[in-house]
Amino acid sequence: MNIQKGRKKKIAIMQHVTNGWNPGMTSRKYNEGLSFDLTFRDLSYVAGKGNEVKPILHDVSGAFKSGKLTAILGPSGAGKTSLMNILAGLKKSGMTGRVDVNGAKRKFKQFRKQSAYVTQDDHLLLNLTIDEYMTAAAHLKLGNNISDKEKKSTIELILKTLGLSNSKQTRVSCLSGGECKRLSIGLELIDNPAILFLDEPTSGLDSSSSMQCIALLRDIARSGRTVVTTIHQPSTRLLDQFDHLYIVAGGRCMYQGPVDSLIPYLQTMNLHCPSYHNPADFAIDVASGEYGDVLPRLIDGIENGRRIYQENSVTSPATPSLSHDTGFYEDDEMDLMLDGFSTKKERKKYEHLYGAPFHTQVAVLLGRTWRTIWREKILTTMRLTLHVCISILMGLLYWQIGDDAHAVYNNAGMLFFSLIFILYAAMMPTFLTFTLERKVLIREHLNQWYSLKAYYLAKTLADIPFQIVYPTIYVIPLYFMSNQPMCVDRFFMLLTIIICMALVGQGIGLFFGAAFDIPIASYFAPISCIPFLLVSGFMIQVNAIPPYLSWIAYASFLHYSFEGSMLSLYGGDHPPLSCFEDYCHFRYPIKFLQQFQLTDSSYYLSVIGMVVSFIVIRVAGYFALRFKLRHIR
Repeated sequence: MNIQKGRKKKIAIMQHVTNGWNPGMTSRKYNEGLSFDLTFRDLSYVAGKGNEVKPILHDVSGAFKSGKLTAILGPSGAGKTSLMNILAGLKKSGMTGRVDVNGAKRKFKQFRKQSAYVTQDDHLLLNLTIDEYMTAAAHLKLGNNISDKEKKSTIELILKTLGLSNSKQTRVSCLSGGECKRLSIGLELIDNPAILFLDEPTSGLDSSSSMQCIALLRDIARSGRTVVTTIHQPSTRLLDQFDHLYIVAGGRCMYQGPVDSLIPYLQTMNLHCPSYHNPADFAIDVASGEYGDVLPRLIDGIENGRRIYQENSVTSPATPSLSHDTGFYEDDEMDLMLDGFSTKKERKKYEHLYGAPFHTQVAVLLGRTWRTIWREKILTTMRLTLHVCISILMGLLYWQIGDDAHAVYNNAGMLFFSLIFILYAAMMPTFLTFTLERKVLIREHLNQWYSLKAYYLAKTLADIPFQIVYPTIYVIPLYFMSNQPMCVDRFFMLLTIIICMALVGQGIGLFFGAAFDIPIASYFAPISCIPFLLVSGFMIQVNAIPPYLSWIAYASFLHYSFEGSMLSLYGGDHPPLSCFEDYCHFRYPIKFLQQFQLTDSSYYLSVIGMVVSFIVIRVAGYFALRFKLRHIR
């Protein structure tokens, strides 16, 4: 036995058993010392809508007990992943039936905090070390009521149990597949979930790593947790690690019971597994119909999961008698899924839903995001080099034209190209990287690490310094090489417009990265800017635009940016330009502004237009991401 260390509000007894996992990991108040048995009855699920509806599950029932490692087995397309997603609360639409916890109706908000879900693919931030990842997860999951010392001891215990202590300063990108899987599990164990769901945890692992992973899950289950995992064709050694087996075939349950009772149950149906044959492979062959049409008998024998078969004993009911309350979810479930809060009542719901308060979530995510961006080569070294090289190239191409009255059109072209470059330089890397990071967000948000508002705010704040630095690095060499007005006010006026353009471009990248996958985003994101480019005022004057399209100009951030950049260089009391020809029509900048119909325009209104565009695009990106997350469920 281990020595009890001590506990505070939300932390339980910390214990360690050699080669095993003990129940006292960091725990929530409402599940300390408790076990949670998961039962379900008459679950049906259909995928699709309208005429493309496809039934997946057909009135299945079952029971998964605490302290046991349960495997959901079945051929491809049998419905095992759909069943687990429903039990985990990730799928809600298109389903009927009932899920109970300890015989009582499942309450969704409490259940999502009591459970954790580990996806098949290990979606992790590659530039963080194991220790950094675990520390951020501890701050988000355990909140501010637990001291840093206790969080550190919790992390050390988990890493020791998972065999990751020697790799805690290693970045995720350098970990093996087995280590990534163990890290994914460890991240969800920090707040001691009572129920743990895993989707094919051995996928992509070799036999040794698979055995280590399943042995770890068995030790976790022995601590009193309910551990449910789908698995695809396990070996005989791997199958023996499981305590409970639930086999799905054609959306129905053909067996439920202990692993060592599987072969005897099949023998009762005159199905004999050949000697030295893997029982799991044999069961999948039976489920696939290779031994004839025996599924109806197998399903009836187990009553589609309503009974648990045990050799040499009477089959027991899988589900307890149900109460008369037939509701599947709470009435306020959808309200609780809304992020943020504005009233005391909503604040209480928020604090119950997430481990840390809003400001702590933002602070932790902000630090983590800064560290990730700083270590990401695409967002740092390559972008820095690109801005410097293009700036010097543009400076050489437009050398000393800023004060030349005969080259004002070339100077306007330089301004317009700079705006386009800054726009795409900020937009393209953002949606490429954010689309990949979105998978990490989905995993963490669905496991109640943080609210979507906290994540999006932290993401926005973390990117702002970089969108200020890179445009500044671009503008400084170009401004002096092209001999623009040597006036501090004009320099910062132009720089402000360029920075606003970078922020808008980054917002567009976030929007398309949130709403679409990479192939679609990489096509539509650049094209979406073309209408705004056409009405910017450089290609065609605003008064020449047909009336039925003129409204686009006033919604175009490129119109405001081009207008603001022109006014920053040529507006106000600008002295006459130098003329090296016999006649220079635009020696007085006011004539050049008249050519573009900018004499009555306001620089400050242009800045306001850019700021409004920035806010609108950011808000649109948030709702696009929120919509995407809701439809993943």
